[in-house]
Amino acid sequence: MQTLRVERIIGAPIDTVYEWFADSGNYTASPFLLRNELVEPGADAPYGVGAVRKMSWLFGSYTERITANEAPRKFGWVIESGVPAIRHQGAELTFSKVPGGTRVVWTTNAQAAIPFAADFVTRHLAFRVLGVAFRNVLRIADVAITSPRKGKGKVRTGRSAKLRNYLFDQVLKLIRNIHHVILDVSGGKWGNRQFGMAAIELHVIGRKSGAKRSVVLWVPLMEPDRVILVASKEGDDRDPEWYKNLLATPEIELTIDGVTEPWVGRKASAEEKAVLWPRIVKAYHGFAVYQTRTDRDIPVVICERPASAAKAV
Repeated sequence: MQTLRVERIIGAPIDTVYEWFADSGNYTASPFLLRNELVEPGADAPYGVGAVRKMSWLFGSYTERITANEAPRKFGWVIESGVPAIRHQGAELTFSKVPGGTRVVWTTNAQAAIPFAADFVTRHLAFRVLGVAFRNVLRIADVAITSPRKGKGKVRTGRSAKLRNYLFDQVLKLIRNIHHVILDVSGGKWGNRQFGMAAIELHVIGRKSGAKRSVVLWVPLMEPDRVILVASKEGDDRDPEWYKNLLATPEIELTIDGVTEPWVGRKASAEEKAVLWPRIVKAYHGFAVYQTRTDRDIPVVICERPASAAKAV
């Protein structure tokens, strides 16, 4: 039997870190985990002791039973079956307070279920693949929980900055124009979902031209009377134009599933963003990655139906 151990320090309180890892649905933000299914909830919590989950990774699919849920110190499980088959004596995540945050240690005790060279294959092949996957989940957790922004760096100025910004904007514009055509031709039936998010069209009034402007955006959170947008611009240091236009004229239109209706948009307050951001990142981890690319505090926009927005005033 072999033991694999990986660890990472995450700059957040232990309770926050534990809560993220105790819900393995969060792990699907990693490209290594294809699917997480809660087959049977635990007695005291969805992922409590006795819960059964199915984890489908790039390297295999396994049914696991939760054996420990000792918040905020330890979360454990054992593999009951899976492909490729392994002999498993248990795995656990342990959490401890350290200067600067929380140390997370991921340990698993396993061996390849093969008739010969099991130790060699486990150590030199299986654990190398597992180690990469586990470290990736730890890294993603770090970004998702803390969303660290880069430090102040060298500011681009002059012609090089203008050329870079122009080319970047043209590429984004081209991609969104193509997407707009696809949605328009199909009546909103094609290309309307990606990364688990719905695609909508936002229509705003240009703050300088006064003309109607449209852009295709991905929506991490959508409710009957509220749509949440993220002004990420792929992590660029500049706010997107649609966001600037929305701030100037909050009365907007959204096209959802081919239907265009009036809405009212506004920037989420710091308190509102603190509540929404973990849900946004859970819906699509890419937004947390974008935040690491810029020192700009990426704005979150709340769109409400006119009646709901009027009541809030």
